[in-house]
Amino acid sequence: METHDHQVRSPGAQVDRVLEQVVAVTYRCLLRELASGFAHELNQPLAAIAAYAEGAATLLRRDPTQVTKAVEIVEEITRQALRAGDAIQRVRSNVRPLPVHRAAADCNALVQEMLPLIEPLAQHHNIRLIVNLSSPLPQIQGDGPRLQGLLLFLFRNAVDAVLDLPAARRQVTISTSSDAAAVELSVMDNGAGVPEAAAREMFLPFFTTKAEGTGLGLAVCRTIAVEHGGELRFSNQPEGGARFWARIPRIDAAQRT
Repeated sequence: METHDHQVRSPGAQVDRVLEQVVAVTYRCLLRELASGFAHELNQPLAAIAAYAEGAATLLRRDPTQVTKAVEIVEEITRQALRAGDAIQRVRSNVRPLPVHRAAADCNALVQEMLPLIEPLAQHHNIRLIVNLSSPLPQIQGDGPRLQGLLLFLFRNAVDAVLDLPAARRQVTISTSSDAAAVELSVMDNGAGVPEAAAREMFLPFFTTKAEGTGLGLAVCRTIAVEHGGELRFSNQPEGGARFWARIPRIDAAQRT
């Protein structure tokens, strides 16, 4: 196990390039979550409109004393509601995820490549950054830039979680580990933790407890983990703070299944 309490370096051109790469890779994922969220929010009420309108039309047909025009109007409501639902489905299907370009990857190396971006952010917010990299670490089949985007999102969440603490107490730990099935990439903070009510919904698109949050970061992280055949997990820590970690199948474990 390698443990380092990193001294922060100044950001430079390399940091800008890494950030541009991460944004480029994660933008399509964000857009996909956006379309998925809109579809989820709108499909149910549109389906209800269609059902109620069809029911009203049926009742009117049974009563020949009703004005014929009323039936035509209600039937048009049904057609328009179904058209709106079809349009949303077309948008959703057109926002297709970018293919995951998997290759043999070392999760420790992916973390180390992100440190020139992460360390200046930690310094700016007076956060003690600890990096614990388990060595040797089994390889995974992964899309490096996409997994680095996941790491960056989790780190930014951890930064937000500790900002209410006095500067001298702020701490974020990034670590890697493995078991017989998977490699784990973990980000842990020593903030207030996640309230129980928020924990039930925080992986849903558009759910946020932040005044200026989009509610997409954790949803994107979960999508990235699932695209790699893994999962994103969370726990509040007994000593305070929260831990988020992605489990990605190790190559030898994937070959056994």
